[in-house]
Amino acid sequence: MNSPLGNHTPLESVTLPEGLNAYRCPETGGLWIPAECYWLWQRSLPPEADHGHHETHELPRSEFDDTAKFCPESGTIMSRYKVGHGLDFRIERSVTGGIWLDPGEWEALTAGNLHQELHLVFTSPWQKAIRDESREHSYESMLREKLGGELHQRLADLRADLANHPSKAVAIAYLQG
Repeated sequence: MNSPLGNHTPLESVTLPEGLNAYRCPETGGLWIPAECYWLWQRSLPPEADHGHHETHELPRSEFDDTAKFCPESGTIMSRYKVGHGLDFRIERSVTGGIWLDPGEWEALTAGNLHQELHLVFTSPWQKAIRDESREHSYESMLREKLGGELHQRLADLRADLANHPSKAVAIAYLQG
């Protein structure tokens, strides 16, 4: 199998510190995780494994992030999926179920404890949550720009105070009148 990056050099078999068997590109450091290796590893994890998300560390944008990549196994073009949860990069998935990670992405996923749920990144609910979060962020940015930072913050605080207040409707009527 050859790397989808750089000079398409042959991939080298590696075992990641977490016990996952994969293939590393010796030229770029990217990782190919075949589907069968991922699922074998996933089944070996203890059922009580911590799937909570932790603080993520921003990864510098890879020079290969916007590059179309071809699956090392099938030769077909891979689909790209946003990771989200504070990480601003995409990972690639092949029709074979294999996963390609650009250099440093595995480490970033591990730091955020997302590596154990890598398969969820490719699901509709995960991708919808990312789109919803992006839309909410854009909306808040627009409000902050129109209202100014100070007023926006005061209104956000008031909104939080009123969220479960028993007289919320009265307070809103007062503000409108």
